[in-house]
Amino acid sequence: MNGTIRQFGEKVVDGGILDRTEAEKLSALSKDHLQDVLYFANRIREKFFGNEIRVCSIVAGRLGGCDQDCAFCAQSVRHNTRIGKSVTVLTDDEILNAAKEAKEKGVPHFGIVYSGRAITEKELARIEKLIAKIKSEYGMGVCASLGIISADQARRLAKAGAERYNHNLETSERYFSKIVTTHNYSERVATITTALDAGLKVCGGGIFGIGESEADRLDMAFQLRELGVDMVPMNFLHPIEGTPLGHSKELEPMEILRIIAMYRFILPKANLKVAGGRVLNLRDLQSWIFTAGATSILTGNYLTTAGRSAEEDMQMLADLGLKIKRD
Repeated sequence: MNGTIRQFGEKVVDGGILDRTEAEKLSALSKDHLQDVLYFANRIREKFFGNEIRVCSIVAGRLGGCDQDCAFCAQSVRHNTRIGKSVTVLTDDEILNAAKEAKEKGVPHFGIVYSGRAITEKELARIEKLIAKIKSEYGMGVCASLGIISADQARRLAKAGAERYNHNLETSERYFSKIVTTHNYSERVATITTALDAGLKVCGGGIFGIGESEADRLDMAFQLRELGVDMVPMNFLHPIEGTPLGHSKELEPMEILRIIAMYRFILPKANLKVAGGRVLNLRDLQSWIFTAGATSILTGNYLTTAGRSAEEDMQMLADLGLKIKRD
């Protein structure tokens, strides 16, 4: 066992947090001593979360037709993809049926996602009613991902019964303009702050494998810690033909586990949700994410790519002796 990794690991297990210099040292060591890092990442997870895992699924209430230019996203009208130029809006019944199906499969949390920079008043009024109905009829925790929202919109979502809001930083402030040019990083940070101020919990993370450096990964982790985000989605690029990143090389499974473990050390009390790209990139090592410190998964299909069935994921958790966190 590497002595420095042990020192850092024991510090975090005992309730301390790593500073930036320590995180940089850990990052350098993790490349040659990954098993040591995984050992302590798992201990940190067990210390603060026990054997409970949060499971959620999402539905694309509006898919495609987005006027933003996120380089990894198939939904942008600026990219030549099969989805970007068209817009699909699900009916109320389709969204409610998706929630009902998730509930029947044992998934306790459900998210409604709308493509685009923001939503209209009409769309917000509709979503308020859907949130209230899903919460009352199915007893599910409901979250929303609707782009940039105002303080009033955030308060209305909270009043309707939404428990959290999803809004990702995507990457570091330094690298953000290489990935998105149609809005800026400060708008992302402001939206997260707005949601928190309204009493919503925030599901905020990013995407890896988009050309970012290790420093960018650390920057985002520390920014999320400063903001006080309690749920961090960790997406791993699934290259989509027609997007600027469509021909990018996929991350190796062990590199993904290293990234998750680094985030567990830096964000010991935040839920780490492994989401987009899990099936494609991790393949047979999907169950290792919990050893690396993950405490949450997105199950079922993602927005524009296929995921894994809830039945398969529930079996994986059962086989590992992990329990689903219901509240």
